[in-house]
Amino acid sequence: MKRALRLDKQAIQRRFDRAADAYDTFSVVQRAMADRLVESVERDPLSILELGCGTGYLTALLRERFTDAAIDAVDFAPAMIARASERVPNVRFVVADIEELELEPEWYDLIVSSATFQWLAEPEQTIARLAGSLDRRGELHFTSFGPRTFWELDEVLGELGCERGLSLLPAEKWETLLAGAGLSRIRAHSYEERFSYPDCAAFLRSVKSSGAGYAPRVLAPGTLSEAMRRYDERFDDDAGVSATYEIVALSAER
Repeated sequence: MKRALRLDKQAIQRRFDRAADAYDTFSVVQRAMADRLVESVERDPLSILELGCGTGYLTALLRERFTDAAIDAVDFAPAMIARASERVPNVRFVVADIEELELEPEWYDLIVSSATFQWLAEPEQTIARLAGSLDRRGELHFTSFGPRTFWELDEVLGELGCERGLSLLPAEKWETLLAGAGLSRIRAHSYEERFSYPDCAAFLRSVKSSGAGYAPRVLAPGTLSEAMRRYDERFDDDAGVSATYEIVALSAER
C-alpha cells in the first residue's frame, strides 16, 4: 500500500493534545500493545529511549520493570507529556517530534515505541537514525498498526470513492526497513484483534477521542453518514458492530 504523500504533523499534534484528558479511557488497544511490548524485552537495559510516550502508560511499565535504567521519554504533544510526567517519576520527558529528535550515536541499550510508528512521515530515514543511536547489541522493539486495521471502514469508504488518507505498513515492509538500517536478529509478526462498539458512530468517537483519527481528504456532504449507515448494516454482530485492529510487532538488534 502507498503511504499518504504528506502527513499534517501539526494537525496530528493538535489532536493528541486535545485527547490527553480522555486518552487513557479510550486507548484500550494501545494499552494491550504496550503490555505485550514490555513482555518481549528479555534483557535488562541501563538506558532506554521511549518514542511516542503519550500519557505514560508504557513509561510506567518500563519504570516498574527496569528500576535501575535511565529512561528518556519523548512525545510531540505537550499535553501528553504533562500527563506522563505526573504519572511516572524519575524519567526525563522531552517534547519533540521523534523524526526531528537529536540522537547521540551508540547511546541507548533499548529503544521502544508502541502505537506510534504509523505516524512517521519518513520511516526509512527515521529507522536508520534510531539504529545509529543503539549501543552495541542494543535492541529496538516497537509495535504499530498494520494495513488491515479498520478494513471494514476502508471497505465502505472505498465503495463511496473515498479513503482515510493514512496507509499503514505491513510487518514485512518494516522488516525490510530494519534490515536496510543494518539491524539483525529481526523478529516480525502481526496479529488481529476485534473490538465491538454499539454502532459505527461510537466506534468513530472512540478513535477520535484517543487522538488517532486521521482523514485529511474532505468528504463530500453526506458521504460519512452514508458510510456509517453501510457500516452499521454490514458489520453488525450480537454485541454491536465490530472493528478490526491489525497489530504489527517487531524487534531487532544492532
